[in-house]
Amino acid sequence: MAKEFEGHCHPARCIGRKVGGGNAAIARAWVGCWKPPPGDDSYQNKPDNKTSDVRKESMKPMSIHPIDRRSILQTIAALAVTAAAYIAPANVIAADRPVLNVDHHSRIDSSLSATEPIPSKPVTYEEGRLSNGIIVVAFDEDGAFSIHDAETTEALLSNSRFGLPRGKPGKVVKMYAKDVEDALGVGKQVVLEVADFNDLGYWGRPGRIYANRIYTYTLYENNPALVCGFGLKLPSYISFRLGEATPLAGGRLFGGKEVKQPMTLNGSAGMDRTLVTPGLNRRSPNSLMLTGLVDSKRRTAVWGGLGNEAFGKFTVLKDGSPTFYAHDPIGRLVDEEETYIAADTFYMDVYTRDPFEALERYGRAMRIANNASPNVYDFPVLCGWSVSHISNLPNVNNSAKLIGELEHANKCGLTKYTKVSLRLEPDKYHRDTEQGWWDDAHMREFNHLVEPYESIAKWSKGMSSMSGIPYIYMQLGMPSDDFVRKYPQYMLFNDGSEVDRTTPEWVPNRNKRQKHPHHQPYVTYDYTDREFSKHFVKAWSKLREDGIRGVKVDYPATAWRPEGGFDDRYATTNSAYRRAFALLREAFGKDGLIDERNLGESSRPCLDVTAGLVDTQRTWGDSNNYSPGMVSISGLRWYKNRTVFNYYPDTKAVHGISPEIRRSLLTMIFLTSGRIDLSTSFSLFTPEITHDFSRIYPHYREPKTARPLDAFTGVTDPQVYDLELTPDWHQIALYNTSDEKTEVSTAISGQRVDNAIGLDPTGHYHAYEFWSDTYLGKLPGTARLSHELEPNHCAMISVRKVLDHPQVLSTNRHVLQGWVELKEVRWDPESRTLSGTASVIGGEPFQIAVANNGGEPLKLEANVGQTELEPHPVDGLNRLTLSTAVNTDVKWKLKYRITE
Repeated sequence: MAKEFEGHCHPARCIGRKVGGGNAAIARAWVGCWKPPPGDDSYQNKPDNKTSDVRKESMKPMSIHPIDRRSILQTIAALAVTAAAYIAPANVIAADRPVLNVDHHSRIDSSLSATEPIPSKPVTYEEGRLSNGIIVVAFDEDGAFSIHDAETTEALLSNSRFGLPRGKPGKVVKMYAKDVEDALGVGKQVVLEVADFNDLGYWGRPGRIYANRIYTYTLYENNPALVCGFGLKLPSYISFRLGEATPLAGGRLFGGKEVKQPMTLNGSAGMDRTLVTPGLNRRSPNSLMLTGLVDSKRRTAVWGGLGNEAFGKFTVLKDGSPTFYAHDPIGRLVDEEETYIAADTFYMDVYTRDPFEALERYGRAMRIANNASPNVYDFPVLCGWSVSHISNLPNVNNSAKLIGELEHANKCGLTKYTKVSLRLEPDKYHRDTEQGWWDDAHMREFNHLVEPYESIAKWSKGMSSMSGIPYIYMQLGMPSDDFVRKYPQYMLFNDGSEVDRTTPEWVPNRNKRQKHPHHQPYVTYDYTDREFSKHFVKAWSKLREDGIRGVKVDYPATAWRPEGGFDDRYATTNSAYRRAFALLREAFGKDGLIDERNLGESSRPCLDVTAGLVDTQRTWGDSNNYSPGMVSISGLRWYKNRTVFNYYPDTKAVHGISPEIRRSLLTMIFLTSGRIDLSTSFSLFTPEITHDFSRIYPHYREPKTARPLDAFTGVTDPQVYDLELTPDWHQIALYNTSDEKTEVSTAISGQRVDNAIGLDPTGHYHAYEFWSDTYLGKLPGTARLSHELEPNHCAMISVRKVLDHPQVLSTNRHVLQGWVELKEVRWDPESRTLSGTASVIGGEPFQIAVANNGGEPLKLEANVGQTELEPHPVDGLNRLTLSTAVNTDVKWKLKYRITE
C-alpha cells in the first residue's frame, strides 16, 4: 500500500518521496525530509511527548533514564554507593559478617557495595575546570580538555578534544556548565556548541545563526569516569541527518609517558572473538581497555559506549591514543529549530589502576545506564532443532516429541533438582513459513504443532504440568512469502515486490536456487511501521498469554538494515533494530526471556545496542562442541556477563564424552556463562550424567561472574577463574586450556593482574576441590594454589579464610560448595554450635564437609530426616550427612566442645 506525503514538504529539502509499489530503487533514495500534513500523526514515532504511537513507551530510549530517580538513588544509597554502584569492586558480603549465605535479594544488593569508597566531593565547575574531588577535567577555549588526578594533579589524559568529520578543527562558539541528575547520579555537565563550518555553515556572514554540533562532558559524585555525549542544534532553515559524532578524539594517556608491557582487551559482542593482545594499536566495537606499566606502576584506561538508543559505538587505540565515536548508516534526522541530544553516551575511566576493577566499574555503569537486569536462567534449555541437526539424534522438534523429552527429564530425575525448558523451533527458512504469522495455524501447517498438542496453549499447559518451561523461536527479519504478499506495507519501503527475487549464485548440490541468501532476505519487516508494530505485539502477547516463557531470536542481523526504508523518519539503523527487541519486551514483559542469537553475520557489526532489552547474547555458531576458545569468548567479558547480558556458546552435548570433560564443560560454562543450552536428548541421561548436570543448579542470582585472573599474563585462553563470593570466600576454577597435561596455578595473595586471588598474605586458607571431594590443605596466604590437569579438564576449588571457630568447607550438592544450597550458616559462640539450613534433595544424601578448627564435634541434630556425623579422611575435618525422602529444607546444628 503506497503512502503519499503531501503538504509541509520543503522543496529545498525533499530529495525524494517514499513510495510503494515495485519501485524500490526510487524508494531507497528517500531520506525522510518530509513533514506530515496537519493532523496526521501516524508517523510521529519521534521519541518525545508528541509521539502518537500507542506504543510510544517502547520507543523511549533505554539509557540513562531519569525515570524512577528516587527509587534508584535510594537503592544505591542503601548499598553504600552514591549514584553508581559500578564504581566499586564486586565484593559480596562484608568480611565480618557471620552469615555465609542469606536470601538472594540481599546478596544481590551486597554485590554492588564498595569495600573502599573513592573519596569524593560535590561536583564543581569553575573557570573551565570540572572536578569531583577524584578527577579534574580542564577545558581550553578551543574545546580541548585534559583529565588529571584531583589529589596528585598527575596527568591522566592530555590534549584530547571532540572530533569533526575529515579532521576539521571546528570552532567552539559557546561553552557552559549545568547541573545534571539522572540514573547515574548527581553531577555537572560541560556543554560545548561547535560550529562545523563547510558542513553546516560557512564563514563570512556576520550575525548569521549557524548549525552547531554539541558535545557534553559530565562528572558525577563518587565516580571516577567522565561520561560523554553529543547532539546537534539546528537553525530554522535546515534539517540534517546526524550520522556520526566523536566526543573524544585522541589525546595522550598518562602524561605521554611510555606504557610498557601494554595489553588491550576488546569489548565486542556476539561471536566476535574476545582477546587480550599486546600493543598500542587496536579497534573494537563497543569498548577497549588498555593496561600497562607507567614509571613501573600499573595504569589502566577503559573507554567505550555507555547508554544506547540510536547509534553504534566504536573505539580506537592508535599509537596509544584513545578515541571513541558513534556511527549509524542512516543517521538520526534532526529537524530545523531542534536541539537534539542523543541518549547514546560514552564512558572514559583513566583513574582506576587495576584492570579488573576498572572493567567491573564499567560493566556496572552499563547496567545502570541501560536499566539492564538480565533474567537469571535457573534451568537448562533443550533445543528441539539442535538435538537432531547438531547431535544427529532423532528429530524431536515438534510439540508432542518435546513433551516426550520432558517425560524423559522427569524419568531420569533431573527435575528433582531444577525445572527444564524445551524450545520448539518453527524454523522453516524459505518460501511460505510461520514467520510473520506466529500463530497456531501456521505452526500446525508446517508440523511443529501436532496432536495432541496442536496449539501453543495446549503444549504450554502440558509442559507446565510436568516441571517444564515452554520456550519458542522466531526469525527476526525473515518473513514468510505469503505474509509479505498480504502485507507489503509492513515491509521496509512499504515494498514487498522483491519477495520472489532469487540469488544469482547456484547453491552446490541442489537443483534449484534459494529464494534469497539464508541470512539476508531481500524483503523484511519495518519494525518502525505503526500497524506492523501493533500486529507484532499482539501476536507475541498472545504467545505469552498462551504460556510461552522465552524466545530465541534467530538471525538478528536480518533486522539491522543499513539501507533504511523506515516509516519512522527519525529512526536509525540501530534504533530500528533496538525497537524490534523493545516491542518483543513489551509483549513478553519484564520476566520474559529474550535471546539475541550470535551477532557478526552478513557484515553486521557486533554491538551492545540491545543492552537493557535482551537477557542473552549468543557467542558462538551452531556447535555442540566444548573448547577453551568457546569458554574464553565469554570469560573475557566477565564484567558484562550476568551484569548487562547473559552469554552462552550455543547448545552443548553432555553425552558421548568422558566424565572429566563433562564436569569441566558444566563447571566452566556455569562460571563464564549465564545459562546452558542442550543438544543432548534427556533420554540419554544416565544416573551419572544426571548427577553431574544437577551440580550446577540452582544458578546463583548475583549480577557478577568469575574473573579470568591470568588474562593479562600473556595466555590466549585464561586458565584461572575466580568467583568472589565474599572477601574471604572465593571459588577458584583451574582449567587446563593447553594440549598437554600440565599444572595450573594461581597465587593466593598478590596483585590480581599478575594471576593472584588478592587475599591476605598473613592469613591461612582452607582449600577444598569439589569434583574429587578432596581437601587440598590449609594453605598460608603466601602459597600458590595449584592442580595438575589433563587437557580441557578443570578443578573447582573453594578457598575460604581459616576462622577461629568451626566452619563449613564444602558440600557434595553444588559446584559453589555451599553458596546456593546452604543458607543461614552461623557460628554461635555461646552455645558453641555451628548451624544452618540445607536444601536437601529427596533420596540423595546431602554431605557437608566442616573444618573443626580446634573444636571437637559432639552431636549433629536436624529438624527432619536422618543425620550422620562421621570423621573425614583428613584429620581435623568431619562430614555431616543429611537424608530425607522428599525435597525439603533441613535445619541442622552441630554441637562442639571447644578447648580454650
